[in-house]
Amino acid sequence: MQEFDAAGVTGIVWRRVDPQREAEAEALMHQIMLLAREAEGYLGSEIFPPIPGVQDAYVVLYRFDRGDHLRRWLGSTWRQELLRRMEDMLLAPPFEFFFSHRRRDSGSASSVFAYRIRPEREEDFRDWRRRILAEARKWEGFLGTESFDTLDSAQPEFVVVVRFNNRANLDAWLTSRPRQVFMKEVQGYVEHYHLRRIGTGFEGWFDTSESKPPPARWRQALLVLTALFPVIMLMRQILAPVFASLPVPVAFLLLLSLDMVLLTYGVMPHFSRMMDFWLRPGPGSTWRTELAGGSIILGILSVSLGLTLWLGFR
Repeated sequence: MQEFDAAGVTGIVWRRVDPQREAEAEALMHQIMLLAREAEGYLGSEIFPPIPGVQDAYVVLYRFDRGDHLRRWLGSTWRQELLRRMEDMLLAPPFEFFFSHRRRDSGSASSVFAYRIRPEREEDFRDWRRRILAEARKWEGFLGTESFDTLDSAQPEFVVVVRFNNRANLDAWLTSRPRQVFMKEVQGYVEHYHLRRIGTGFEGWFDTSESKPPPARWRQALLVLTALFPVIMLMRQILAPVFASLPVPVAFLLLLSLDMVLLTYGVMPHFSRMMDFWLRPGPGSTWRTELAGGSIILGILSVSLGLTLWLGFR
């Protein structure tokens, strides 16, 4: 187990119990939780019993304020004795996960994965998840991970959030050879999966996935500028009578707010898709690709500037 941040740690234990022994096993789990309350650094615990058709195991969640307090509790003789009494009640060895409650640095970056697991490959997927997490912990900048099982039958996806201390270390893990091997393996266990990175640049306005990494930042910035300029000039021209009656800071804030709404929900989704050939030039791209994209951008900026000058905008 790695060192944990002093902000705290959560442990999750997944136990598949023989249905004939559930009452005995649950009683032991409650006994363990009651004893844990007396341990130093204990913050809380919960036990979630199996849900037919949804969850086939007991899930035990416990929280401690520090990693050393958690270790002391995990290694305590009375806990080990109770676990030994439970061993013959289990259908499989328990799965344990530990998540550090780290304070996120301003430069931290995350990736969010959503997996649609094949019903007949759930056990294979969970074994794969344990192994890829063990590998991720070895990489520089790894902060922690969280996992979520959805209970919505219409969207039965499994969501995993992986956090690194900065974008460079996150990308180093995402593009690493060990991870590529893992991702090739998981394709046999899932119907599909998606990846989204969080934490830097303008990526929220661009379609990103495992097969569609974010465009170069200078391309993103130039495309945003091309979309923002005509929108902001047009909105200021249309709403000039309203802005004239408002203090300058208020008018400026209102203008930017309206522009962001228009860009986020109206302009950028369509514009970024239209310009995808230039945003992410493929192996077959040539100077003609760059020329076409540059011409569109220059044309939009030139027309927008010409119209605002022709309309007498000041």
